[in-house]
Amino acid sequence: MLTIPITPLDEWTARRVGAGRLTRSALEGWQLDRLREVVGWARERSPFYRRLYEHLPPGAPQDLRGLWDLPLTQQSDLRDHGADLTCVSQGDIARVVTIPTSGSTGPPKRVWFTEEDLELTVDHFRHGMRALVRPGERVLVLMPGTTPGSVGALLRAALARDGVEAEAYGFVDSCAHVAERVESWGADCLVGVPGQVLRLARSREGRAIPPGRLKSVLLSGDHVAGQLRAALERTWGCRVFEHYGSTETGLAGAVQCRAFGGLHVREADLLFEAIDPGTGHPTPDGELGELVVTTLTRRGMPLIRFRTGDAGRMAAAPCRCGSVLRCLESVEGRLDEAVDIGNGGVLTMGELDEAVYAQEWASGFSAAIAGSSDATQLILRIAAQKAPPTDGLEGLTATIEAIPSIRSEKVAVILELVDDAEDRPVVMKRKITDARGPH
Repeated sequence: MLTIPITPLDEWTARRVGAGRLTRSALEGWQLDRLREVVGWARERSPFYRRLYEHLPPGAPQDLRGLWDLPLTQQSDLRDHGADLTCVSQGDIARVVTIPTSGSTGPPKRVWFTEEDLELTVDHFRHGMRALVRPGERVLVLMPGTTPGSVGALLRAALARDGVEAEAYGFVDSCAHVAERVESWGADCLVGVPGQVLRLARSREGRAIPPGRLKSVLLSGDHVAGQLRAALERTWGCRVFEHYGSTETGLAGAVQCRAFGGLHVREADLLFEAIDPGTGHPTPDGELGELVVTTLTRRGMPLIRFRTGDAGRMAAAPCRCGSVLRCLESVEGRLDEAVDIGNGGVLTMGELDEAVYAQEWASGFSAAIAGSSDATQLILRIAAQKAPPTDGLEGLTATIEAIPSIRSEKVAVILELVDDAEDRPVVMKRKITDARGPH
């Protein structure tokens, strides 16, 4: 009988919390101590949190459920009061990450990290990646890595500690170049953004990578559609893992183990919640909500009950690997990616991902809602590296028309093909553009 290995994060978390064997009680005791500590630290050193917690009684919260009594921190707080959230002097800051604010003319968001904050991420990367690679293997990172503190640089430092070599290639600029590097360098694992990795896999050069050459792929930075995962597994015969993280979580957040259930949360450093985005009330485990994160150990810029803007679910049951760590059941993408197409009907990028990525000829797409409230159109520009079969467009159209919001609102579906055969970058926006007039 096959024994599914326990996530490598359990043993690491047990050491972090000072427990010989990881239990929920030991972990939650650690989390409560760290939560009180970070609230006190932020209240003492941050002008923003000093104002926010003005009426908070000393020693709060008294238990982990008391976290819900703390006010939520908004995206706008990070944008408008970023410097006031910092708790150390500028001389102690090792890296500042600037995040452009979509659709806003205001200042961008900035997140400050100390060297110790970055070290916590490196340590998590090191142990989380043990589910994917072994000493002596090689990892090609299809993300930026030239800047100190970037994803590629931190992964390279983390993997080197376990005798794994990593190279930060950067985002996919040429499928031919990346595929050639996979084979000439002998990469065992790829780390990349889901849509870019799929485009690589469906390119002529990507399909030529022999099955088994890549043993594993880690997808991060965007929603992972089930159809996309299945396509990579069929093409390369590899195991596909998911990771969730953002600049606000310190890049590392939650990662799958070999049981391929939920994503194990970095619980020694982070508390995750899911809330109703309208009311702010917690949602039951297993129900979709907005993910909220609290950084328990960050000193440069702690984020306490920070609304991520990401839609996700906390798993209602433990992972079948036997870990006691909580899991994210799924992360569905950005809340602002969803578009109201009329009468409350909501269309998400995740729904379109599942429909389009099921087509073997499709390598990417962008989406726009056009027309008016009386005659709404969904326009999909689909990149194709080979011609679709005769019934391909008709079949995809029928699949999209069956999406509940499209069907109920009788939205006209228009497909446009974009030639993706010349291995040039094709910009495909990861948000449904609303091009309608006033409505």
